[in-house]
Amino acid sequence: MTTIETAEASAIPEPSPRARALHEASLVWDAHMDSLMRVLAGEDLGVRTEGQADLVRWREGGVDVQVFAVWVDTVYGRHHAARRALQQIDGFHRLLEANPDRVGLARSAADIARLRGEGKLAAVLAIEGGIAIQNDLALLRTFHRLGATSMTLTHSASLDWADSSTDAARCGGLSAFGREVIREMHRLRMLVDVSHVSDDCIRAVLDLSDAPIIASHSSCKAISNHPRNLSDAMLRTIAAAGGVVGINFYSQFLDQAYNDEMGRRSVDLLAMLNAPPPLDPDALDAYADERIRTFWSLRLPRPPFERILEHIDHAVQVAGIDHVGIGSDLDSGAVPTPVGLDSVSDYPRITEGLLRRGYAEADVAKVLGENFLRVYRAAVG
Repeated sequence: MTTIETAEASAIPEPSPRARALHEASLVWDAHMDSLMRVLAGEDLGVRTEGQADLVRWREGGVDVQVFAVWVDTVYGRHHAARRALQQIDGFHRLLEANPDRVGLARSAADIARLRGEGKLAAVLAIEGGIAIQNDLALLRTFHRLGATSMTLTHSASLDWADSSTDAARCGGLSAFGREVIREMHRLRMLVDVSHVSDDCIRAVLDLSDAPIIASHSSCKAISNHPRNLSDAMLRTIAAAGGVVGINFYSQFLDQAYNDEMGRRSVDLLAMLNAPPPLDPDALDAYADERIRTFWSLRLPRPPFERILEHIDHAVQVAGIDHVGIGSDLDSGAVPTPVGLDSVSDYPRITEGLLRRGYAEADVAKVLGENFLRVYRAAVG
């Protein structure tokens, strides 16, 4: 952290007794985190680590529900994606088995209430990127049987059945098979997650949906004009269907200046990320891990903490207080975040910031977790 950033962090008010009491009393739900990548790397999340989350700091941050993403890099393609997903699902269950007194699998709203009552972290499993199902509904059903209760349809690249927001369209939103995926997810009572997908894909999903959907980790395009963020029109569209948007804490999605500078500096980085993957399947894991390290290697001055609150404010103003939550996107590496938000331990600062902006305590509780719980109960059970 630079001297300027250290000074900015020290100027952020520490949570007041009122904020800490509200945070402790509220259900705190983080709708997206990539900690399973660290489990695959052999880290023990049962102890305090150098990452952005672990069981020690989830407790310090007052987190009651953590959604663990099973992220599959598009370099794995249709023939190796399921293996990568299963590696992470195995890591997820090993984490639970090693810490049964502190964390448990949640597959329903009732599970979440039970685990919270037991003082445990409710761990929700989510597939990030429909590439993991390898165009096979049997794999979707298998992931569901293993505990997954939601799926983000794409990641950064379009599939042949769903379009991404950061790639060329391939099927006008959803293909015929893509519509089968959505119908099967509804039958299984899996929550459909539209972070990463194109606007046309969101509209196509909603045309098929009789349950609310989520954008688990997306921010506001009106503040930072990144294609991964949601336009005001899409915020309203998701809200009108009863859904929730989780604000992402990655600096490029929060801050326009950071986004612009990343664009100027990342030509060589993008060339590496877009290079053809190795043909040898045994080399894919090391190649994918190196892509992650390279992606997070580009460091810029961090934006102020207030950017998080500004995105929450904007989403609330556009979509309504019942349709906004938190989806941090932390922990897939040293994710660059605003000053003052270094790990999940800092989440009480969000409660303090919202109170200082004049939010009623009941509305703060909605943003912290009640909104996601409502949608999860409606879509999953």
